[in-house]
Amino acid sequence: MLTISLITSLCVTWIALYLLKPVARRAHLLDIPKGRKQHTGAVPLIGGMSIFAGVSVATLFILPANPAVSTWLLCALGIVLLGVADDAEDLSVKLRIAMQTLLTLALCLGSGLSLQNLGNLLGLGEIDLGLFSYPFTVIIVLGVINAFNMIDGIDGLLGSVAMGSLLSLVMLFNLPAHTAELGVCVVFIAALIPYLLNNLVLPPFKQKIFMGDAGSMLIGLTISWLLIQGTQDPSAQAFRPVTALWLIALPIMDMVRVILHRLREGRSPFAAGRDHLHHLLMEIGLSKSATLVTMSTLAFALASVGVVSEHLQINASLMFYAFLLTFLAYLLLLAPVAKAEKDSLRRWFKEQPVTQTARKILARYGNN
Repeated sequence: MLTISLITSLCVTWIALYLLKPVARRAHLLDIPKGRKQHTGAVPLIGGMSIFAGVSVATLFILPANPAVSTWLLCALGIVLLGVADDAEDLSVKLRIAMQTLLTLALCLGSGLSLQNLGNLLGLGEIDLGLFSYPFTVIIVLGVINAFNMIDGIDGLLGSVAMGSLLSLVMLFNLPAHTAELGVCVVFIAALIPYLLNNLVLPPFKQKIFMGDAGSMLIGLTISWLLIQGTQDPSAQAFRPVTALWLIALPIMDMVRVILHRLREGRSPFAAGRDHLHHLLMEIGLSKSATLVTMSTLAFALASVGVVSEHLQINASLMFYAFLLTFLAYLLLLAPVAKAEKDSLRRWFKEQPVTQTARKILARYGNN
């Protein structure tokens, strides 16, 4: 059954990538190079729609019926439509967050699960959120959705990082009580394969395509749902909540660091910028390919820590504090790189002819 669903998802996604390219041009679902977007030519934003096509067909027609999976699939359709609208019309941040919140609540209510119990994270006993469960779940799911959206900055990165998280979940969901979640992971991984080949322009594909917000939000919502299903099922918990942190460690750490950096500078956390990890790595001289390999390896390594710690049943609070120390080390290692990038931008700005002319005018007439 899993093999058939895998092949179905892969083939349907592959076909959708070809069929949707002309549709993207007619519907203006194209990423045009401008500002911080430095790619060449108008690139179709059809990755997310193609992946959803493959995943949904394999889920509906091959995998056994499951109420929780049906709920997820409906909410996934909603998030894809939201992403397509955002790709086409550039929706406001408030509208995106409002719709993501509604879809998250629908997912929780439909599946009957939310982030209720966080386990013994602090070493002081089980943390039960009670009435705060739904608000906390909304905040976390929105954070995960936008973390995966933010990391989609260079070719192949989002797909590779998502692949690492999903492969880790396959190892953790290998239980009789979680065959539905295992099936979703497998069909999603299968759908990512043709997307990555197309995104990286590897044979047989000859034209690049992008994931688009539809794809990044679909990935974020799906992985959030899988993590909730795995950690909050009272009858058959697949893994502990602390393990979930490690499975998505890199996107979360990158998002939190960027938000803190922007708030410290008085900027909106949702503003576009070149302060993500992939930007900093390229700033110090790594090529796009080297940056992709470096970040993918790091994401896989962090997720592997979670999988190994779960199999060994290492103390939950110990793994939580280890995660915090890892994040602190991440911040400390990147601080000099971020400062060097900022100094470099300042020097570049000062060297521009327009800037020098403006300074001369101000120096000449400013004292009059």
